[in-house]
Amino acid sequence: MWRTFMKAIYVLSPFTNPYQNLAYEDWMMDQIQDDEILFYLWQNQHTVVIGKNQNAYKECKVSELENDGGKLARRSSGGGAVYHDLGNLNFTFIAPHHQYDQHKQLSVILLALNKLGIEAKFAGRNDIEVDGCKVSGNAFAKKRNNSLHHGTLLVDVKMEDLAKYLNVSKAKMQSKGVDSVRKRVANLKQFNPELTIPLLIETLKVSFEEVYHIKLNERIMDSLQYQDRIDKYRSKQWRLNPIEDYQAQVEYKFPWGEIQAFFQVNSGKIISSRIYSDAMNPDFIEHLSKSWKDIPYDLISMRNAVGNKENLEMVEDILSACFHTEEQA
Repeated sequence: MWRTFMKAIYVLSPFTNPYQNLAYEDWMMDQIQDDEILFYLWQNQHTVVIGKNQNAYKECKVSELENDGGKLARRSSGGGAVYHDLGNLNFTFIAPHHQYDQHKQLSVILLALNKLGIEAKFAGRNDIEVDGCKVSGNAFAKKRNNSLHHGTLLVDVKMEDLAKYLNVSKAKMQSKGVDSVRKRVANLKQFNPELTIPLLIETLKVSFEEVYHIKLNERIMDSLQYQDRIDKYRSKQWRLNPIEDYQAQVEYKFPWGEIQAFFQVNSGKIISSRIYSDAMNPDFIEHLSKSWKDIPYDLISMRNAVGNKENLEMVEDILSACFHTEEQA
């Protein structure tokens, strides 16, 4: 029997424009009601999507991408940069906090792949792997009432383009035990040569209904309802988030992610700061940038300014990198 206390909304995007697709996701974060869950499938054509707090120019060869007719987009979640083309399928779950269940959401994806003869598992911070190769990256975000989990599924992506446009740090590759992004990732078609995007879509729908015991109800997208969000996601200010003239810079990789910290300092006081990171909790990284402003540029002042007890380890890691790096300079 279907569970009657939750409504399952299914949306398949007719668009391949990343600004329309990401804007819809953002808009639906404000629309999903207390008894609803959204399962949203979408594709982007020739796009690099970076995490909310990433430095666009560090993660992507922006000029080369745009000269080749591609698009750079910034999403609302944390995590790293990914390349999308029509050989990739994206999935999104949005649910109220009390209905959000990451294990169950991942079960939908893993069950679908299993039905297609592909034995996959969740690994690391945010990956789905097959035979040690990444076939899906996942990221997460929260708003006041709802939580979001979205990810990629590499079916038949042009790997040469993935390697061409992404700047993947050597530290990140070394932490994965490989020396290039092309050796780290794989297409699902490598494990099932008969796999197509339409077949994957239908299998995901079946798996969702089996895992949740709810029947999906299809809804049509209307871009006129969220045009203001499209404008935001298309804007250079959101996508590129240009760096000002900063005097202090720190770059470091931790087990929880990489950071670039920029500080504009005058007479020992922080005028402004910008923290870039692929960490999975984007709201906290944004909180750091706002907290480290109009305070002395010293360890104690910066530690006290954060005022967040939930991410003390991250704060101490970043501060240690900031001041240890300066001592060695």
